[in-house]
Amino acid sequence: MNHIGGKNTTITFAYMHTGAKFMLKIAEESEEGRLYTLVASLIFSAFTLEAYLNHLGKLRNKEWNEIERRYSKLEKFKLFAEAAEIKFNFSVRPYSTLKELFSFRDRMAHGRTTEEVISTCIDMQEKHLPQIHAKNDWQAFATLEKAQQSIKDVELLIKELHSMSGYSGNPFNKLGSAIYGVVQERT
Repeated sequence: MNHIGGKNTTITFAYMHTGAKFMLKIAEESEEGRLYTLVASLIFSAFTLEAYLNHLGKLRNKEWNEIERRYSKLEKFKLFAEAAEIKFNFSVRPYSTLKELFSFRDRMAHGRTTEEVISTCIDMQEKHLPQIHAKNDWQAFATLEKAQQSIKDVELLIKELHSMSGYSGNPFNKLGSAIYGVVQERT
């Protein structure tokens, strides 16, 4: 009887980034279900950032998995950006996108039922009432333009943080790695 053993590494942020782009592609190709594929793309973009920050944390600190919950997502970014001497301003892109995505992610993860007040004028001469589409903040945020911009900005943020932290290459080039071996049991 033989036994296979080894080690598999999954680079989660790279998978999340691929997911964001895939969901955006679906949203661009079809209006059917577009709101949901845009929301998925935006959430995957937020997850990409969050997963990269934890990836970088693990590269920089062996105990990262034990201490990372002490920091908010935004605090993690600030911690690593300051260590890499990155001058960031959350009022301008791509840094403003980071704040928007984390806020969006949190609104979706901790969703609440909302009520919107509607006030509009109608022409009483028309034979039927106009359609009224009220959008709450997360629905208004989920646009093609916002999803496209988020993917670009997430790439910029991660590549900047990666290189300024002293790591070379494109961090999105690998999804992971694996090493396996067959061990022949002796009888």
